[in-house]
Amino acid sequence: MNLFWNRLVCGGVIVGVISILGCSSTSGGSFIDPRISELADGRNVNGNDPACTSRQLVSTGGAFPRDAQTLVVRWTGYANFELVYNGQIILLDAYFDRGEMYPSLGFTAADVRRADVILLGHGHVDHMSDAASVGARTGAVVVGAPVTTGKLATQSLDVKQVRTVTGRGGELLQFKGFTVDPILGRHGEPPHDVVDAFEHALKSTTPPLTPAQAKERDEIRARGTSDKRVVSEGTIAYLITLDNGFRILFRDSGGAITDYEKAAMARVGRVDLGLIAVSAAFLNTLTVQRSLEQMRTYRPDVFMPAHHDGPFNNLWRPTEPLFQAMKEENPKMVTVSRVYREPVCFNTENNIQRSISGASH
Repeated sequence: MNLFWNRLVCGGVIVGVISILGCSSTSGGSFIDPRISELADGRNVNGNDPACTSRQLVSTGGAFPRDAQTLVVRWTGYANFELVYNGQIILLDAYFDRGEMYPSLGFTAADVRRADVILLGHGHVDHMSDAASVGARTGAVVVGAPVTTGKLATQSLDVKQVRTVTGRGGELLQFKGFTVDPILGRHGEPPHDVVDAFEHALKSTTPPLTPAQAKERDEIRARGTSDKRVVSEGTIAYLITLDNGFRILFRDSGGAITDYEKAAMARVGRVDLGLIAVSAAFLNTLTVQRSLEQMRTYRPDVFMPAHHDGPFNNLWRPTEPLFQAMKEENPKMVTVSRVYREPVCFNTENNIQRSISGASH
């Protein structure tokens, strides 16, 4: 086995052949960018960069990647991600202090000491509850839809840090090393007959909250909004384009694809990385259907799921049926799912835009 394939397989990307070839598990190890066709100088493929092996968030004091072109992605539960690139920290959603009923993320909102931008997909509590406190502590710019930033206005956050976007076009945001194009999406609307039946069954197996737990839950919920406008006006997808052309699509709810999203993707074609919420419809047939719709729209080279870990009833949303259906339609697409805070590193110089540009010359 040559050096590249040994690193590729043992890096944990081609999960299906790990057991065949005898590679050890890479929990906590480096992720190898699956689109690298040459070793070049070995960046991002040899696992020697601490930023690509450590589970400590950079926003809580962890190391920045050694190479400015390395993108490090860490999932931190629900639809929260930390993106680190070229000295910048981008937080996608901000829901960290979830309460004692939930699995620990390994850090608290108070531990987040550095961030440059916080992009809020929508204003439900499980997406924005810690945005104001983290934004105030870090000085980060906080971006969201009107219904989201309206809720932020009731909290302790300097209004000068807030950017309100509608996602209806013409709102490109410029930051150091990247741009953000907000796109109006739609919140998930799982069928009531399915959801109600599952929730009724789950209640019979979930211990009731103690008074202290109920108080904690209510305090957390007060930092989000339940405004009905979230569904059609308050859910924003973000197209993040790094300065070298690498594209990331973040969508924190599994709702139907909108005409705004279709128009945006007709313009750019494809994305290198999709960070996309799994539909909350419980049934695999329904979640697969939505995920295929997302895949066909965004056409990501690499897909990472979001919002699939369990609430306090411990029912996680399985990702394997989604991955299987996606790979049957697009065998070349790579699916990646890691545990809380495990780093996923990309050599962003290797991206779709550069490949297309190179092929045209």
